[in-house]
Amino acid sequence: NLAMVLALWVYGSSAAKGAKAWPANRTRHPQLLAVKIWAAAHLLVNGDLASIVLFGSLLAWAVVSVILINRTEPDWTPPPHAGRATYIRLAVITVVTFVIITAIHIWLGVNPFAG
Repeated sequence: NLAMVLALWVYGSSAAKGAKAWPANRTRHPQLLAVKIWAAAHLLVNGDLASIVLFGSLLAWAVVSVILINRTEPDWTPPPHAGRATYIRLAVITVVTFVIITAIHIWLGVNPFAG
């Protein structure tokens, strides 16, 4: 679940216009990085064939996409670092999104906190 919070943070860090929060100010593909974290987190807890096919293929897609984009467009200039307000907004959005996603999972009958 902590990996999912990290994935939501990383994905959200790319949303701001102009200056970006960590890690979007350090990595070229924060949304694809978030997909990789999300897929890896799901692979760690789901060992059935359907999950391996679904999350494994999405992980592979994100890895290949990063490689192809970097080959096509090798030059990249990191965006400026965001201020405190962006981090506060990102933290609130990350927590709210995590709660909503958790509620949807529970509503569908899958408790992400069950051991």
